[in-house]
Amino acid sequence: MPLRIHQIGSVLAAGDAVTNQIVEIDRRLARWGFASQIYGSEISAAPIATAQLDSAYLPFVDESDDVLLYHYSAYCENHALFRRSRNRKILIYHNITPAEYFRPYDRYYESLCNQGRRLLPELSTCDYAVGDSEYNRLELLQQGFAADHTGVLPLFLGVEGFDRAQHDAALLRRLKAGDTTNILFVGRVAPNKAFEDLIKVFYSYHRYVNPNSCLILAGARFLPSYNRALDELVVRLALADAIIFTDRISLRQLKTYYLAADLFLCASRHEGFCAPLLEAMYFGIPIVAHAAGAVPYTLGRAGVQFHALQYDVLAELMGLLMENQTMRRQIIATQKTRLDEYAPARVEEQLRAVLSMVGVGAPAEIDG
Repeated sequence: MPLRIHQIGSVLAAGDAVTNQIVEIDRRLARWGFASQIYGSEISAAPIATAQLDSAYLPFVDESDDVLLYHYSAYCENHALFRRSRNRKILIYHNITPAEYFRPYDRYYESLCNQGRRLLPELSTCDYAVGDSEYNRLELLQQGFAADHTGVLPLFLGVEGFDRAQHDAALLRRLKAGDTTNILFVGRVAPNKAFEDLIKVFYSYHRYVNPNSCLILAGARFLPSYNRALDELVVRLALADAIIFTDRISLRQLKTYYLAADLFLCASRHEGFCAPLLEAMYFGIPIVAHAAGAVPYTLGRAGVQFHALQYDVLAELMGLLMENQTMRRQIIATQKTRLDEYAPARVEEQLRAVLSMVGVGAPAEIDG
């Protein structure tokens, strides 16, 4: 009978980076011959039909030969299953946003993040723990995890969906009409991602460098009070005709926005990985990003990273990247080199290494 490997997450949803990682790992486990199963606390929007509610894991909770991968990215009651389980247990930490980012906007999310961060040290009794970035692994150490029982397992760059999806030709024509310069950021509209700074940087660029420009903010809006603050800022800066908030979009639309983008701008103050950085690399878009949180670990030496939020200086830099084609090509080349380091085969080797830490035979042997 094949070895059973279970994966438990919280809310499983299409387009979510953690869900994508769970699905990518499941694909490898199945291909390597394991009996792989995915569970979540909410699966109505799960992108894989075989996903089950986390309660379906209960019959396996005492199976000491099984392996459990627990993806921790938000406080969820199914942490009790992980703590109770007698499987060989691996924690995969995707980071939890510090609660203070939500404090001015939503007490519920602030409380949820506080709960999640308080719980983290109590999960350290697992057999092995990984962060999906070195930044997250270092945070595990700060929370009491043993250094020799931690590692890094990066996100798989799942671009097959982009390759299969047809872009929206009509939308692309509208976005590129009149040779508009499109500045793009992709991510849910959350305070830690500093959308107000994105808007202020763009204001300087749009007003003083290139008025024929548009800022595309591609991501779900879920915090009404934060949304209002951003909308008021847009009106105050007279940018209503130059900024697009997409809210939730399809993969087809997302591909179209990437194809239309001339530059990817990230002002986030806290990221656990920032998967859209890899997507921007894949589409060959030069990146300008705030060197905060996991961003320096994800980018390495790729792209252009800044530490100080000097809006006028950044606006001039963006203008230079649009005009200086030699510099632009060099930056894109560094990003391609960095992207090669996230090649699926390399991440698969890291997944094999993680499984070996709990005594699971190398999948490479199963392959051949």
